[in-house]
Amino acid sequence: MSKTRGVSSERIARRLLESRGFHIIDTNHKIIDGDEKIAEIDILAEDKNGVRYAVEVKAGRGDVAAIRQTYANADLCNCKPMLICKGFSDEAARRVAEKLGVEVVELSEYYLLLDPEELENLIKKCVEEVFETHGLLPYTTEISEEDKSLLRIIATSSSFREVAEKLSISLEELGDRIKGLTKRGILPQRSLSFRDLKQCSSSILARGEILEKLNNIERYLKTLLDGR
Repeated sequence: MSKTRGVSSERIARRLLESRGFHIIDTNHKIIDGDEKIAEIDILAEDKNGVRYAVEVKAGRGDVAAIRQTYANADLCNCKPMLICKGFSDEAARRVAEKLGVEVVELSEYYLLLDPEELENLIKKCVEEVFETHGLLPYTTEISEEDKSLLRIIATSSSFREVAEKLSISLEELGDRIKGLTKRGILPQRSLSFRDLKQCSSSILARGEILEKLNNIERYLKTLLDGR
């Protein structure tokens, strides 16, 4: 499965879960044992009753291996297992899912149950998410030099922990700073994995540099015209 196809499937899966009343807690959630990453869950979500699900997303059909992986990862973080895919690959996969208690949500059946308005809303949210991830939505506030400094550190780091270490602050303090950018409309309102946050930060900085250069060109041209 290509990286682009996988990311697209996860994006649609998040919108699907939200439409069913789930709250997305985290994406690409890492399970750490000591200092070692032992597993990664595509989506960590919580239903209306506060029950947490470890959700795996597969672009194709769910086979026995995918169902076992979903079950094992959910067991590691004490969550209920869910697999979102295009259906079962065979009858054996269906039987294993039933035996292990893995809830399988079939994308094809979900699309058939959508009315035109719901489908339009799903597509719109996915498009908005793409624009958000690439920093293309308009800001609602001015970005300060302090904001830019934080975005640069995020864009050049490999994890939340590395960002916190570079700033000499705790992970909790870092979380508060990121929430501040979100509340001010600089970062997207939705929950972001570090990968998406890094991409978004890089795009926001690049966009800001382009706009600054365009403003400089505009001022230069205005000076030339005024001097004629």
